[in-house]
Amino acid sequence: MTRQPSPMRRPAEIFARSLLAERALPACRELCSGKLGWQTILARIYRDPIEAAQFATAQSPDLLLVLVTSGAYTIESRKGRFWQKANYHPGSIGVTAPGNISMLRWRADPGQRLESLHIHLSADLIDESCEALGVKGPWSRRLPDALLLEDPLLTAAGRAVCRALRLGAPPLYADSIAQLLATHLLYGSEVSRRRDVHPSALGDTAMRLITDYMHEHLHEEVSLDDLAAHTNISKYHLLRSFAKATGFTPYRYLVRLRMRRAADLLRDTGQPVLQISTACGYRSPGQFTAAFRRRFGASPTEFRRQFQGDRAADPEPLSFL
Repeated sequence: MTRQPSPMRRPAEIFARSLLAERALPACRELCSGKLGWQTILARIYRDPIEAAQFATAQSPDLLLVLVTSGAYTIESRKGRFWQKANYHPGSIGVTAPGNISMLRWRADPGQRLESLHIHLSADLIDESCEALGVKGPWSRRLPDALLLEDPLLTAAGRAVCRALRLGAPPLYADSIAQLLATHLLYGSEVSRRRDVHPSALGDTAMRLITDYMHEHLHEEVSLDDLAAHTNISKYHLLRSFAKATGFTPYRYLVRLRMRRAADLLRDTGQPVLQISTACGYRSPGQFTAAFRRRFGASPTEFRRQFQGDRAADPEPLSFL
């Protein structure tokens, strides 16, 4: 059994650096778990501005996950001289590894309500999880640090934390989710990377360029020629190597990204189906509906109605799913 921090320590002591880190954020805090007695996880909900000029995040010994809960952002992070861009929407996850500092800026369309959940996992929890997993060497190398991380489990667990925070859930529940998150980040995400991405002549940089381009252009036509020109790689080599690395052709991978975006928008926003269809790169509502039904076994309208019905039947869910 994983050891818990001493009950004599207050969350303010455990998360001292993370509590101060919000001073660097251009956001307004709406809710905090500080007084709920959670020992291994600190969660805070922020209302974010429509636009944020360049700023640096504060360094913290804890691991930070940011889950977008409302709105859509175009966010950029600077690594050295270059800016990396990602499109955030409800369900998107960003991860900052312990000790790291990020340079960020973002903008969104006026009129949107932008909201995010910040989850800090304590350094104590990471240390104890490493010990339980038998991790050798610096564990920081195993933790992701990404502006945008596609991981359904992290998104689901993050949403569970958000509900727990709003409902004032007891420490046992919140700390159990924290244990799941820490273990998955240290071990499960590594297993997933090994399973899904095989050695490829593309390399990490080329793969990142391709997938980032897809995320940024989900609402547009994306051809194999576009991807080849963006990476300066022969399209035939790109097609073979990408399929070997991911198990999908670039087109099928793009469709999966579009369907994931569509499901999140249907579940988390009130946007019309036609608007969601366009945002996901479909010019014909019929093509969008057919693709969505193939992926999820239901039309977009049926999917939204089913989710809303489940939510109405259980207004206070506390589950990982």
